[in-house]
Amino acid sequence: MTDATLNHVLIVEDEEDIVEILRIALEFNSSYQVSFAKTGPEGLQKAIILQPDLILLDVLMPGMNGMELIEELKIFPETKEIPVAFITSRVLKNEILEYQRRGGIGVIEKPFAPLEIADKIQTLWEDSKRSH
Repeated sequence: MTDATLNHVLIVEDEEDIVEILRIALEFNSSYQVSFAKTGPEGLQKAIILQPDLILLDVLMPGMNGMELIEELKIFPETKEIPVAFITSRVLKNEILEYQRRGGIGVIEKPFAPLEIADKIQTLWEDSKRSH
């Protein structure tokens, strides 16, 4: 396990209400630096430039969806090792298996409890580091 800490989270989400809830929850309940992108292409660009420690990725977005974006992230050397957790209301067993097959480290189910989200993210990130 690495001794690195989770400092910077990039959230790629097109729903403004979800973005605002995540921003408030993470900024007030953690010491994470939080960046946002509203589209897949913007998320890819920010991930390459910012090199976050973790990406929270919405599955259903117009244009480039989350599944397409994670495939792109795995192509670039700058982003291929960044852990990605999906944010979605689609949490059937076969869907979760597909997220994992694509390289996701876990799923945060919508709707989520804002007061618990920072701990959930930290746990997913720590688990991903232990498995590498």
